Amino acid sequence: MRLNIYSGVVAVFCLALLSGCATSRSEIALTLPEENTSQYISEGQEVIIGEVIDRRVFEEAPREPSTPSLGKGGASKASDETKARAVGRKRNTYGMAMGDVLLENGQTVDEVVRSNLTLALRETGYNVLAHSTGVATNTPIIDVYIDEFWAWLNPGWSGTLNTRIATVLELRSNEEQERISVHALEHRHLATDGAWIEIIEKALNDYRNEVISVAPDLLEE
Repeated sequence: MRLNIYSGVVAVFCLALLSGCATSRSEIALTLPEENTSQYISEGQEVIIGEVIDRRVFEEAPREPSTPSLGKGGASKASDETKARAVGRKRNTYGMAMGDVLLENGQTVDEVVRSNLTLALRETGYNVLAHSTGVATNTPIIDVYIDEFWAWLNPGWSGTLNTRIATVLELRSNEEQERISVHALEHRHLATDGAWIEIIEKALNDYRNEVISVAPDLLEE
């Protein structure tokens, strides 16, 4: 009898703990590529990453967890700074939207995309310049439009943790575009802060590989 009572107390405690984690707002820090350019000394084509524009659309209480949304008053009351850092939304075991997942102060979605795009282009052999001052007028400038950058959990016994990233790379000179879209997923029943980081960084790795694949077509002379 005592064992049953004890087991029940433990179960209630665990559920309360999980519920508390789900309702709270988490802040995570992604590992960004090193900005040290010495390892990417290249005589390849110069290129500049121009504007990186986050044009994701947040909705109020969407039916699909893959659609960006925010708690604590909803997206309509969230500041631009909060939206720029938002990367996911927690859900409980019934699929109900709960707390938010934000990047830690100092990291934003547009900065994360810029950093990973820079690394991918350098690995492809391009000489990515930090700014346009003093460079040739015909140096290609790539503007980036972020349409999707979102992580979500589909709960259940066969639940999955997902991240989808989609951007449009546009050459400013002729408006030629390349769309890059990746979707990473892992089977998980629960999502800890570490799990959110892992699935987002997995998607970013896939994103860099896609950039390496399409960059020559976009930047061919």
